[in-house]
Amino acid sequence: MTDWLFRGFSRPSGPLLLLAGYFLLQWLLRINMGSGFELDESELLLFGQRLQLGYSASPPLYTWLQIPLLRLFGEGAAALALLKNLLLFLSYACCYGIGRSAGLSVERAGLAALSLILLPQIGWESQRDLTNSVLVTTLSAATLWALLALLNGRQSLAQYALLGLLFGLGVLAKYNFALLVLVATVSLATLQPRLVWRPAALLTLLICGATLAPFLLWFIDNAALAGSDAHRLETGLASYWGGVLSGLGSLAISYAAFCALLLLALLVSFRPWRQPVFSPVAGSRPAAVKFLRRMLWLTPLLLILIVFLNGGVAYRDRYLLPLLFYIPVVALLLLPESLFVRGLRSYRRWLLTAMILIPLGLLARAHLVPLTGKPMKQTYPGQALAQILIRDSGIGDAGAPAFVIANRSFVGGNLKPHMGDAFVSSAQIHFPLREMMGARTLPVLLVWEPHPSGREYEKVKAYLEQQLGPGMQPLSEIGEAVAHHRNAAGPKEVLAWQLWGDPVAAAK
Repeated sequence: MTDWLFRGFSRPSGPLLLLAGYFLLQWLLRINMGSGFELDESELLLFGQRLQLGYSASPPLYTWLQIPLLRLFGEGAAALALLKNLLLFLSYACCYGIGRSAGLSVERAGLAALSLILLPQIGWESQRDLTNSVLVTTLSAATLWALLALLNGRQSLAQYALLGLLFGLGVLAKYNFALLVLVATVSLATLQPRLVWRPAALLTLLICGATLAPFLLWFIDNAALAGSDAHRLETGLASYWGGVLSGLGSLAISYAAFCALLLLALLVSFRPWRQPVFSPVAGSRPAAVKFLRRMLWLTPLLLILIVFLNGGVAYRDRYLLPLLFYIPVVALLLLPESLFVRGLRSYRRWLLTAMILIPLGLLARAHLVPLTGKPMKQTYPGQALAQILIRDSGIGDAGAPAFVIANRSFVGGNLKPHMGDAFVSSAQIHFPLREMMGARTLPVLLVWEPHPSGREYEKVKAYLEQQLGPGMQPLSEIGEAVAHHRNAAGPKEVLAWQLWGDPVAAAK
């Protein structure tokens, strides 16, 4: 079966056709997996209601790309999965382009691209829930491909302008893209300084700055919100050396989690200890190989330096996506032809196994609730809960669009597709609700997950007061909506709700 599947890898279009078919399958599977949404998907459904320069601590480019698809395909899995699988296809396609630009044969470049599936953050996590990380990987791959084109002689003003655009878009995708730019620039400057220190490079800076300028203005005005996720990088240790040791440990664990499966497949398939001396394969381009290898070595040095400068950083493997995604290309550039031929069939089996197990695993997560009794995000009963909330609260009866505030974006996002014209926000997102409501005084439905401490209720009340001022008061008693995952025997979800508004306007 592997020979049949990879038969087309001798033709330039073969790898791309296989990848296109794989991601088309993934898109169709996601549409049929369930009506519930994962964390990032839920957040996107809320962000996608309104075009803004910024929404939260993450940059907004993914949302900007998602909004047109939500308008075309509706607020559901079809629109969400379409963008994600298009971006993943482009990531793999750009990786194929990187391999070809570095001098790999069509077959090796195709295998390098498909090998991304053995990086868990790309093969599994990107399909399961990631959004901004998917986009930053795509733009990182496109940027690296463009840099290799620069090295290979395409040094026109248009190429420098393209790099400036990609640099700006990359930062708009995710902030850690800036680390890729730094590593790539240092690598390029130390290998081919004339490509960096020339007037054309100013065009790159100008276009990058112009691309980022509108968002930077928003960032300055909303610095607290934009930096609200910075605590995730903290180790939580007061001691400097304790933080450094913790940061170095998290970096080592992140590296292992990121590429251990790929390295295992390469070791088992090709057994590189048979030929301990490695050199770039015949036909590779020396400048491109040196550039990729230097980037690969500079990356951990930069990340270690950041640990010491900050007194510790809590790294996670997904932070490495824009920095290490091209590892398969480097591995296949250095793999001797004799070992490649011997282990090719075995390595193809690894790839085929991953292509089968990943979709099956995603399907199993969505359909095992009746067997395990454990709730899954993709089986969250958002539609049933929304119907109860609309029925019991009476929100929207007057014909005007209602406003809904949930304690978490996950809750709000799962309700949004089923709340009609209601605008749904959460206590984790910045929307200018006062500006949006204008002179109208509309009821606001607060929705939260009950907690014995009452903290979730206090969270949505505080958000309401922050957005609309202290004049809002309860207009109803606290109600409750209950629904089950899948069926009546499944796990139960409970939401509490209460209508708030201006009591004077409500009495008129």
